[in-house]
Amino acid sequence: MAVEETVAKKQLGEGPPVATGKRRFSLRYLRPKAGVALVLWRVEAYSATPLALLLIATLGRWPAALVMGSVMAAFAAVFLYLLEDDPALVDVREWAGRRRIGRALERLADRDDGVGKARRVVALVPGVMILGPFWRAVAFHLFRMRRSMAYVLSVGGSFPHALLWTGLVLGGIWEGFVWSWIKGL
Repeated sequence: MAVEETVAKKQLGEGPPVATGKRRFSLRYLRPKAGVALVLWRVEAYSATPLALLLIATLGRWPAALVMGSVMAAFAAVFLYLLEDDPALVDVREWAGRRRIGRALERLADRDDGVGKARRVVALVPGVMILGPFWRAVAFHLFRMRRSMAYVLSVGGSFPHALLWTGLVLGGIWEGFVWSWIKGL
């Protein structure tokens, strides 16, 4: 009798709701601009290192870093524009708010006094030097940074970022190990 009752309730729409697999990220937020940003992010991620190595091999260490800085500055401006007022970032902010590190970053972003401003300035240096253009755009939007300041810091931060990673790190690896190995062949 219990099986027949369960089947009857399912047919009538009564009873406990059937569990459906809940997605972690709802695709209802994937708007055309966010979709383009995600595609460009993958293009940037897959092409940055090979492009940097090609530029180092052809132009030299420091000119390649400046060219990479220009390319990444263009990506940074495009990502900031595409992610502007995107509802997916509200979802990401809520998701991060449920995690310990997210709550710490939220307190950093929401504090409006002098201590909060000083902490944000200190957090900008590693943010600019470690994060790529896409993640910088996401972080600056999550910090609710003013649009003009986000553009200045993200686009302008692409040059020191490229000088560090392309000029110093990849250029050093290329000149110290790879080029000497190639010449020895």
